[in-house]
Amino acid sequence: MAKAIPSKILLPLILSLVGAVNPTFAADEPQTLDGHLAWAEVTRLSTPVSGVVTEIPVQPGQQVEKGTVLLRLDRKPLADRLAAAVAIRSGLVRAAAEAKRDAERTQQLYDRTVASESERQEALIKQEQAVARLNEARAKADLRQWELGKTTLTAPYPARILSVDTAVGETVSSELNAPVLLRIARADQMLVVANTSPDVASHLSLGQKMNVLVGQASDQAKVQGKLVGIVSEPQNNQNAAISYRLQVQIKPQKDWIAGLPAKIELSD
Repeated sequence: MAKAIPSKILLPLILSLVGAVNPTFAADEPQTLDGHLAWAEVTRLSTPVSGVVTEIPVQPGQQVEKGTVLLRLDRKPLADRLAAAVAIRSGLVRAAAEAKRDAERTQQLYDRTVASESERQEALIKQEQAVARLNEARAKADLRQWELGKTTLTAPYPARILSVDTAVGETVSSELNAPVLLRIARADQMLVVANTSPDVASHLSLGQKMNVLVGQASDQAKVQGKLVGIVSEPQNNQNAAISYRLQVQIKPQKDWIAGLPAKIELSD
């Protein structure tokens, strides 16, 4: 006759088998989360130099490749500053060379006891001053060259133009806070965003693959994405329940824009 299994052994065995059916989510937890599409990597573009906007060859809603020109400032004022800095640098190159030759001649006279120590020191000081002025002029010329390059604003990645916040003819001033000239987002990535509870968030890990459904129920597209964010939402007060915002990165299809309804599947 078979020996009965004690209940203190049988109960944990049953519970472990039940858990093996779905170790991730409880039966009463939702299997999909309602959310929406959102732009990925939204960037507010500005320029570190001041000037007048002369060209904006893009418009909101347009998709562009990395390196595409988005905006140009008038180059002439900065080009003139660069030319002036280069001219000053050239003059100081000659002055530094002359100061070096003078110091060498004075050293030779000093070695022959024709020049005094004070004369030798004076020549060396003049040489050092000439070199310092030349280095300063070189730095200013490099800065003017860098500023001239910043008159053209280009896309840092394949982008979708979200807004253009300036116009041709407008003066841009970067003296205090550089103004936002354009807002862009990645054109090759989008996010599916949905809120969830701490219970669900605790079973997820960054980088895991997740399926998402995009569009209305009658015309949904199913794609696979990667979980890139589990963000704790700010609480209005200390007693409020904590919720989390999931961010699943996907490759968008044509005509997908932020705000379209989407669902994140929590189980296969």
